[in-house]
Amino acid sequence: MAALRTVLGIAVVGLLVWQLSNIGWREVISEMPKTPWFYVTVAVMYVTLPIFETGIYGTFFSAPRRALFSVFVRKKVLNSDLVGYSGDVFVLFWLKERLNLTEGKVLRFMVDNGITSSLGAFSATGILFGILLTTGSIRIGDFIGDNDPMLILGAILLAAVLIAVAYRFRRTIFSLSGKAVLGIYLAHFIRFMLNFAMQITQWWVVLPDMPFHVWGTMLAIVTISNRLPFVPARDLLAASLILGMPGVVESSGPAIAAMLTTRIVLDRILNLGLFVPLSLSDRKKSDTQST
Repeated sequence: MAALRTVLGIAVVGLLVWQLSNIGWREVISEMPKTPWFYVTVAVMYVTLPIFETGIYGTFFSAPRRALFSVFVRKKVLNSDLVGYSGDVFVLFWLKERLNLTEGKVLRFMVDNGITSSLGAFSATGILFGILLTTGSIRIGDFIGDNDPMLILGAILLAAVLIAVAYRFRRTIFSLSGKAVLGIYLAHFIRFMLNFAMQITQWWVVLPDMPFHVWGTMLAIVTISNRLPFVPARDLLAASLILGMPGVVESSGPAIAAMLTTRIVLDRILNLGLFVPLSLSDRKKSDTQST
């Protein structure tokens, strides 16, 4: 599995480099976003997940919010740049050791949170695709071909069935109360919808004259790529798919390529710039408490 991930990662990076070379590195660099609002949205989107997870876990576990935020920033970095779910393992052991909790108690909560997060993602993605399809912002043929639109209906029905089954058997599936599960589900649903809105805003502030169907298609690609499990560098994969779709970038290819690569580079800088000092600070606090 590790070897396969490495090969996939190298392939994705190579594909993106090849596509950027075809566009022209000089053109891409010259088209880097100049509006400060782009960089504001990058920062907001970066901290959205850690903030929501801090709020959720802080409601059920007695831990300082600042410490939890530090943990979930590092979880985000590990999951995106190391191995999928490695960040979740880190959170499991951090909560167990720092709060003197049993592994079973923490794991049950994390499973409940993971299931409700997936349900929130299904719901938000279903609504997103419904809006994009009904407004003509994306074409079904771009993704599944023109001959079988029933696949979309089937996917929507499947999501509805999964949510209904989860609610019906909530006492069997979840260890938390129905009220707690509903609250976590709503938090994740709001988080996903906020991310969708922020992503469109991030692109729009750079290229406000671009037709909305371009943003809709790009958002659909990013959303699908982000839901792929165990795939390394999903942001690089999404960028490669966007730049490789005919008719999406058209004459604005350099600007879109610059926008996507700038976001990727900034995310990596934030990952490195936050992970190291937060880890050192956390270790220092741990050593102080143990002495």
